Amino acid sequence: MKQSLETFFNPKSIAVVGASKNPTKIGHASLKNILISDYPCRLYPVNPNEDEILGMKCYKKLTDIPNTIDLVMVSVPEVLVAQIIKDCVKKKVKWIIIITSGFSEIGNHEGEETIKKLVEGTGIRILGPNTMGYKNASDNLDVSFVFGMPRKGNLALISQSGALGMGMIYLANNEFVGLSKIIGVGNKIDIDDDDLVDYFSKDPDTKVIGLYIEGIRHGRDFMNSIKACDKPVLVVKAGRSAAGARATASHTGSMAGSDELYSAAIKQAGGIRCRDVVELFDMARALAGQPPAKGNRIGIITNGGGLGILLTDACEANGLTVPKLSLKTFKKIEKIVPGLVKPNNPVDLVADAGFYRYWASTLALLEDKNIDGIIVASVHAGYARPREYAGAILKMIHQQKLHHEYQKPILGCWVGGKEFEDLILDLKAVGVPIYPSSWRAARAMLALSLEGERVKREQGN
Repeated sequence: MKQSLETFFNPKSIAVVGASKNPTKIGHASLKNILISDYPCRLYPVNPNEDEILGMKCYKKLTDIPNTIDLVMVSVPEVLVAQIIKDCVKKKVKWIIIITSGFSEIGNHEGEETIKKLVEGTGIRILGPNTMGYKNASDNLDVSFVFGMPRKGNLALISQSGALGMGMIYLANNEFVGLSKIIGVGNKIDIDDDDLVDYFSKDPDTKVIGLYIEGIRHGRDFMNSIKACDKPVLVVKAGRSAAGARATASHTGSMAGSDELYSAAIKQAGGIRCRDVVELFDMARALAGQPPAKGNRIGIITNGGGLGILLTDACEANGLTVPKLSLKTFKKIEKIVPGLVKPNNPVDLVADAGFYRYWASTLALLEDKNIDGIIVASVHAGYARPREYAGAILKMIHQQKLHHEYQKPILGCWVGGKEFEDLILDLKAVGVPIYPSSWRAARAMLALSLEGERVKREQGN
């Protein structure tokens, strides 16, 4: 049985081999990121040419450090890595992060095999090589060489690309999506996606798991980890096309494999495949902030008929249904919009809809047993008051939390300019999922519907 990654993500002592005074070096950035983290641990720089770095005593060799070391970051040229691994074995280190590149991603498979043989039978676990490391936002620990810390939240990200992983941090911050942890797996000679899914499935700080993968080394283990996970797992699998598959081989040395096979396997395991990282965040925001949908029947409320039609098309194209209103709900809506339009689904509240129409019609759909999820949309057409629209959504989500019998997801969709943008930030800041296009809103609702299906299957077992 593999050991828990708890000490890996929460080490009491860290050594940075290849630490440097030179601010342009990766070893300098790695040491500094840990040093400025608001995290209590013993920190040891290692460099044979220095006595002191950033105010800390520097050791010539790893084996010179008198105390035990939980985690070692390796940031030295590829030709020196094997010797550092030997020192780790002597020091009885349990966790190693190899930042260094120059291995299988450029065809150097022998270098990786050498490392594997050196740690064989020792119990040492390795992340990388060719990795950015990780950032543990839950505990304010930055064990990476790249700048930037995510907001604290409940989405765990696993990325095979370090640069894309960093881009996802800034995208998450911009979208007000908080992360629990983000980790770059690099070439995956040991610690793999399935290890991390298993860990995050039990991590109390994580509610949703997202992955960017280029290739999978242990397909059965990976699928079993998703199947065993009781949290939503979102997967961006790169290399769909023949040209994309070639690119993955030159990036992390991964073989892309059959795209259709990946899609089928991910679906069968209970994961949700995303088209790109933006969609991953769209879905993650919905899954983290809203209850799963108990079915695929969607109610749409809008002040613009055209946007309602686009949302209907997008929902239907993604396997969701937009059913007719029940007679009871029809009569409720008829009282809310007297004489303006004939009630339907989508519910058209007309261009000048204010707080009351949005709030009352959303409540009517929440109470309708034939509706499983609601998309509340608004077009800023000159008549509308965006703040009233936003206020109605906030009130209904708050009301939904007070009345647990509803348990239906509510998503927002908007089309407008600067007046809307300020309100969007307000909504995102408190975790309300809201999207600027009909397609993105529908895809997010699809994720909630698929999660509802997964929960039903789990409860049925």
